[in-house]
Amino acid sequence: MSIRSLLAVVVVTVYITCASPSSGRVVLHGNLPVLTKNPIIGIHSHQSSTYHDEIIAASYVKWVESAGGRAVRIPYNASQTELRKLLRSVNGVLFPGGDGDPNEAAEFIYQYAIELNDNGTYFPVWGTCLGFEWLVQLQSKNNSILDTVDAANISSTLVFPPPDRNAIPSRIFSFSPVFDLLKTAPLTDNFHNFGIFDHHFAATDLLSSFYNPVATSVDRQGRTYISVIEAYKYPFYGTQFHPEKNAFEFGEYPDGNLWKWIDHTYEAILTSQAFGHFFMQEARRNNHAFADAEVKRSSLLYNVPTSNRSYPVYVEVLVFP
Repeated sequence: MSIRSLLAVVVVTVYITCASPSSGRVVLHGNLPVLTKNPIIGIHSHQSSTYHDEIIAASYVKWVESAGGRAVRIPYNASQTELRKLLRSVNGVLFPGGDGDPNEAAEFIYQYAIELNDNGTYFPVWGTCLGFEWLVQLQSKNNSILDTVDAANISSTLVFPPPDRNAIPSRIFSFSPVFDLLKTAPLTDNFHNFGIFDHHFAATDLLSSFYNPVATSVDRQGRTYISVIEAYKYPFYGTQFHPEKNAFEFGEYPDGNLWKWIDHTYEAILTSQAFGHFFMQEARRNNHAFADAEVKRSSLLYNVPTSNRSYPVYVEVLVFP
């Protein structure tokens, strides 16, 4: 199919997933109806070592909102009591990019999300860049598992596994034919010095038995690393690249030159939006909601003023003292 033909199709078949109404654990590849029309995503904030506060890059919030969702903050050092209440109120969790190893809150979120799904609540978790790495570290129970890769400030293509009728189809890449663009054009924005090589992933049973590596990329040294993962039995997803940057990060130096290379082409933005729409569709599969409407309204991140203090790294950030 030509690129022109692909671009003519913005949304086609949705690859629907479901929870089993009769047994406990969620079941993928079914027909569960939408339970929440307007999903709310909890975004895990990061600490700023420079300002000694917490931030969320506004591009993550915009990415969620542009796909029909809303967002609230998950504080970096939230207590388990706070986290339980929050996770029962939101429809999914996003671990964003940044730096550092997963903290206790992230570990609790990951295990609690597994528990929710085991008990029949379809609850998605998405990790981007560092968030992808956190999924790998948390599942392997090894914060030292990551490999050093040469993939900072580079746009890459995705390599999909060869067709195999016995293979489990990717839920992400079955969502829209727009993703076929990623096979031939370097549209994914990578800003990472760490990752996990394909052979390392395959040799780590805690990872390879839990996550399906549905796409790889190649770094500047010609080494293949895992680029996209999705759990076999849970709605957990990770991209080593940044789908939120294509449409929303335009950092420039004073002379007008780009701070980093981010692909802002129509094709890149289409694919980045498709990732967001897939995640929001997953989040619509549970009926979590805030018990108090006023608490919900006051928690939504579009109430938080933005700052450009981190420009050009981020065009805007949300700051939490």
